[in-house]
Amino acid sequence: MTSRSLLVDTNRAAVPIYRALRELGHEVWVVGNRPTETLAKLAQNYTQLDYSDTKQLGAFVETHGFDYLIPGCTDLSYRACAEINQGRYPNIDSLSTTDSINNKHAFREIAEAVGLPVPRRLTLDQLSEVESVIVKPVDSFSGRGIRVVHEATADKLTEAQTAASQASNRGETIIEEYIQGQLYSHSAFLHAGRIVADFLVREDCISNPFTVDTSRLADDFPQQTLAAIRQDIGRLASTLSLADGLIHTQFICRDNDYWIIEATRRCPGDLYALLIELATGYPYAANYAACFLGEAPQARENDQPQALITRHTVTSRQGTLLWGYQFNRPVDIRLFVPLATSGDTIEASPYGRAGVFFFGSSSVEEQYGLYQSILEGKLYTLE
Repeated sequence: MTSRSLLVDTNRAAVPIYRALRELGHEVWVVGNRPTETLAKLAQNYTQLDYSDTKQLGAFVETHGFDYLIPGCTDLSYRACAEINQGRYPNIDSLSTTDSINNKHAFREIAEAVGLPVPRRLTLDQLSEVESVIVKPVDSFSGRGIRVVHEATADKLTEAQTAASQASNRGETIIEEYIQGQLYSHSAFLHAGRIVADFLVREDCISNPFTVDTSRLADDFPQQTLAAIRQDIGRLASTLSLADGLIHTQFICRDNDYWIIEATRRCPGDLYALLIELATGYPYAANYAACFLGEAPQARENDQPQALITRHTVTSRQGTLLWGYQFNRPVDIRLFVPLATSGDTIEASPYGRAGVFFFGSSSVEEQYGLYQSILEGKLYTLE
């Protein structure tokens, strides 16, 4: 008998999850409120539904009697699934656990309680103790509403808090010490509270200082620091009794120190899954989905990359009209996913994206040169 699964997302990033479920022989349904999104157009069974309305989502699940419920690639999707689940479907955390991870205030409290390194939270009376602060919405994504305030004054802080609260569904903000360093992500699959497969990725923000648009596997990362990060994730999993599945964190590293800045249990966006799959051969999307089918994630047998892959999302600082891409050097394009067509307006980052490139390199030196060319804005001209 064919299993019927509901994937709660229609974003382009959820396409690999959808395909993995289809390859398993599932009848896959998808829901979302935007019929113009990629998966809404690709899926055989799409229903227009605002899944932030959990009563409507819950009624839809009851009516159709799905065998499995799979969160997509947004925090809202995972939270909606957690709210309606009530223990019926496997490996979806409780709503309280989900909010403890997704809400920046709550996550900082838990991290501090168990001794995880996180940026220092500040009260208004403590602002003079640091050179710069960063003001964030407690629940936003893609760098929206974030501002850095140097030599904070009351007026500067009020302006930053207003912008952050407007980007928050809750209207709440958090003030932290601003820490500079290299951004990384750590993506780990848990089984019985233990990491069975994990990946470390260097991430860079070109068009917007708080929105990742360029990344590659960080195979040169210090092993001692990676071991410490794995221990921290293990402590977090134990403290929150996390279900089997993905735990994805971002952290800033400077010298031998690091600070975890956020965590999530949903699949990351901008086709992160394909970066891992193309670079390592590990079926990232399939294992993400498998956990919600009640199966254990596959262990990673080989830590060495199979290919040198660079992921780059095409964005714009000020916004632009798209005509095409003029490359200034030969490139090996392994995959290109267009998100806009000629004549479209690409809004300024983080709101607009023109496409996602996956470039291959034949050597570490070649990848380094390619990566630097992207960081310096010299690889191509967006016309």
